[in-house]
Amino acid sequence: MNLPILSSADVQAQLLKRQYQAQGSYLAMYSSWYGGVIKDPGLMMVPVDDHLVHRGDGVFEAIKVVDGQVFLMQEHLERLQSSAQQIGISLPHSLEDMKKIILETTRIAGAPYAVLRLYISRGPGYFTTNPYDSISSQMYLIVTSFTPLTDEKYLKGVKVGRSQIVPKDPWLARIKTCNYLPNVMMKKESVDRKIDFTIGIDPQGFITEGSTENIVLIDKDKNLLRPKLRQILKGTTMMRTFDLAESLLASGELKSIQEKDLTEQDILSASEAMMIGTTLDVLPVTEYEGQQIGEGKQGALAFKLLQLLREDMKKGPKTTPVKF
Repeated sequence: MNLPILSSADVQAQLLKRQYQAQGSYLAMYSSWYGGVIKDPGLMMVPVDDHLVHRGDGVFEAIKVVDGQVFLMQEHLERLQSSAQQIGISLPHSLEDMKKIILETTRIAGAPYAVLRLYISRGPGYFTTNPYDSISSQMYLIVTSFTPLTDEKYLKGVKVGRSQIVPKDPWLARIKTCNYLPNVMMKKESVDRKIDFTIGIDPQGFITEGSTENIVLIDKDKNLLRPKLRQILKGTTMMRTFDLAESLLASGELKSIQEKDLTEQDILSASEAMMIGTTLDVLPVTEYEGQQIGEGKQGALAFKLLQLLREDMKKGPKTTPVKF
């Protein structure tokens, strides 16, 4: 076999030819390695020796843009900073500069509705596990188009099952690291089973989380419940939803808001169950392992929480406008 030795021009020509469907949703990318913004999806790349690529050595966030408003940007950046600190990565920019980069890249993308994929990597330098081989941390931000779930999905709810994947160690579970193999396998098993999500179960029999989303319950006494944060990621959308739910205590629609250890039996006996995440908002769960949850459709409180969250995304104090 005679393999061709490609010139820079050959490589660029190949990149421009190798297009695929998903690239249509990649609107713009900021790269600290390139020092600017790229709009051609074929050129949205990272160095192959970046430890993000060959070791999963980096942290990330997914941030939603709704009607030209970046939602929970400060909360996402603070969690990103915390994740990076816990694994000894220095941010390549200050949080204030990162905010400016996020807003400007989103403006360049021209996307009033988008999901921002933000990565902080250990950086390029050799192919070892030694983090000190990296020359410097890098920031990559990809603005992707966002297509929400259909209204029917919220009305009918989703099917959820028990994951067979061992949950992450508590320390690792609380860091939003790019080492996401367990999450990938959870998503694979849900697709293979033809259900929407699977939920982790820890060795004590307590529920953890989905592959990229939190699960919360409303019991028959109208208590809003979330799992203890011991072995799950502290979801920004979940925490904001729980803040907004405080208004339902005063109206009497909720009796209390609690964080506690929850089991599969708690799911089955709940009056309502919901998956909450950046791209999902508040999505009702109507079936668990083939058994109906509550009335088998979107409940009154799931609908109310979804309304509160979506209003907050457009007009609330946790939004930052993009100046298109």
